[in-house]
Amino acid sequence: MASEMSIAKQLRQSLIFRRVVGFAWHLTGITVCFLIAFVLRLFPNDLSHYQTAMFQTLPIAWIIFLGFIVVFGLYRGLWSYFSFRDCFRYAYVYLLATVLFSCTVYVIGTKDEFGEQVIYHSSFSGFPRMVFPMFYLLLVGWEVGGRGLGRLIRDFQLQGVNSANRGPRTILVGSPEESDQLLRSLVNPRLGLGEVCAIVCNEERRSNATLHGVRMLGDMKQVGQLAKEVKAEMILFVPPFNTPKRIKSIMKLISDAEVAAEFRVIPSLKDIAHGHIDVSSLRKVEIEDLLNRKPNVFDRSIIENFLKGKSVLITGAGGSIGSEICRQVMTYQPSKLVLFDHSEFNLFEIQRELTTKNGSACEVIARMGDVKKEVDVQHAIEDAGGIDIVYHAAAYKHVHLAEENVGNVLLNNVLGTNCVAEVAAQNGVEQFILVSTDKAVRPTSVMGASKRIAERCIMERERNGTQFKAVRFGNVLGSSGSVIPIFKSQIANGGPVTVTSKNVTRYFMTIPEAVELVLMAGAVGEDRNIMVLEMGDPVKIDLLARQLIELSGLVPEKDVAIKYTGLRKGEKEYEELLTEDENVTETAYEKIWVMEKDDTKLKPVDLNQIRELADSNDLLGLRQLAKELIPENRLESE
Repeated sequence: MASEMSIAKQLRQSLIFRRVVGFAWHLTGITVCFLIAFVLRLFPNDLSHYQTAMFQTLPIAWIIFLGFIVVFGLYRGLWSYFSFRDCFRYAYVYLLATVLFSCTVYVIGTKDEFGEQVIYHSSFSGFPRMVFPMFYLLLVGWEVGGRGLGRLIRDFQLQGVNSANRGPRTILVGSPEESDQLLRSLVNPRLGLGEVCAIVCNEERRSNATLHGVRMLGDMKQVGQLAKEVKAEMILFVPPFNTPKRIKSIMKLISDAEVAAEFRVIPSLKDIAHGHIDVSSLRKVEIEDLLNRKPNVFDRSIIENFLKGKSVLITGAGGSIGSEICRQVMTYQPSKLVLFDHSEFNLFEIQRELTTKNGSACEVIARMGDVKKEVDVQHAIEDAGGIDIVYHAAAYKHVHLAEENVGNVLLNNVLGTNCVAEVAAQNGVEQFILVSTDKAVRPTSVMGASKRIAERCIMERERNGTQFKAVRFGNVLGSSGSVIPIFKSQIANGGPVTVTSKNVTRYFMTIPEAVELVLMAGAVGEDRNIMVLEMGDPVKIDLLARQLIELSGLVPEKDVAIKYTGLRKGEKEYEELLTEDENVTETAYEKIWVMEKDDTKLKPVDLNQIRELADSNDLLGLRQLAKELIPENRLESE
């Protein structure tokens, strides 16, 4: 046993040793198959008359067949990964070699020796012609059989590993074609997928058929019952069955059957077609997969022309939105990138990330400061030698905290925005883009009101060369303090998951998508535009919570409870992107609109009054002022 393991180890590690063993295998096969072909052809007759021809032509067979093996590279094939394609390749090459071998024998002829008498034969007169096809078939069988045996041994070894380390019971959702190729890859224990116990293909004619011994189901509607029957622990989606609609329908059926299963997806058919299926090709189904949002389609050269070679300042650079703006801006090759944030830790993290990825292509400058202090903003601009574009993402954004800290929220979100805008205008900044929110529409919260007033501050400024724009969008998945991380934490702790109301809806998009649209809107927008991003269909928070529980392999209300807490102060059941008196103009760019609203008849924003009321902690006065500045508001008085 030790010697066998030693040989196997040498075969794996030594290329020369593998080549020598392979050469010996081919040479033995040619010899043995050639001799057997003669025996089978002439048995039970006397073989002595053909011994001379047999031994005369054997060296020719060695030369021709070994030559074809070398020329066509058949010796390079890995035995452990032998396939049907290799079978056809061997059959084709050996057929050519057999034809050449038979032609050579025909041309050179053979000779027989009877004592002192030597008789020369031309053509095949001294050679049994049926030996050629028999030799061919035997030799192909030798090669295919030997290599197939090697593949079989490997598969049994891997199956033994899988049996010893059995993973979850898996249902595969995909067509027979993709399932076939995937099942061939699943023998690899690195995938950790365990046993595929059923395939769902949505083709009725395939019901009750088997593929590689795995049962098939042709009706998607029965997948819940099937999962319960086979005690499935994982559902694996294969393209094109990994669409949001398909995943959501399967999840609902699995949930209705009260089966706790994990959901995973293979992102690309290319991974299957090329055989690149390993653990990195599989990922858990995330809530983003269920949004049913089409990817952004527009000419990104517009953003490149807007940002390339420019000096860019990003406030709130360490936050969820600000950090993603930094990452995406960096890809468009600005000359300098100034990161501005009041949080030392967040600033350190984003600077470290960008400098690690960036190298020396763009100068990254990190500056701690307060957006309410002109001197801090001024120093950041001066340190960069001037700024061309400002993305103002710094803001207090948590609704319920804003209700408890009215003064600081208005100071930061309104006066801070005005401060950065003022310093930008004084320093000749070309573009100022405010990152706003859908909560600024008919606001019911202090946070929403503060962002609407901030929009007014930049829109009402005197024109002096700097272009001021605002981009308004809804919630983003995964931002700090958003419902997704909170729900995930609650699920990890065993629940309950807290939802304000069954009817609460919100608009959602992913952070990268939102930021890409912000960059595009900033590039195509004109001075004093408020850009509105298309947010898709609103999503019920209750449904979102249930889907996250299901994606965690648990059953809502059974494994994890859902608790309804009621709306908190400042919250509303649904968000709006526009009010009735706001008109939108469609731009030439998908998912981007321009809002048109005349605020010239409204009371001007009095920044000094906001500062005085905040400094004196007059919360009632601040709320009343906010209501006066936003007539369509729904703010509570206290």
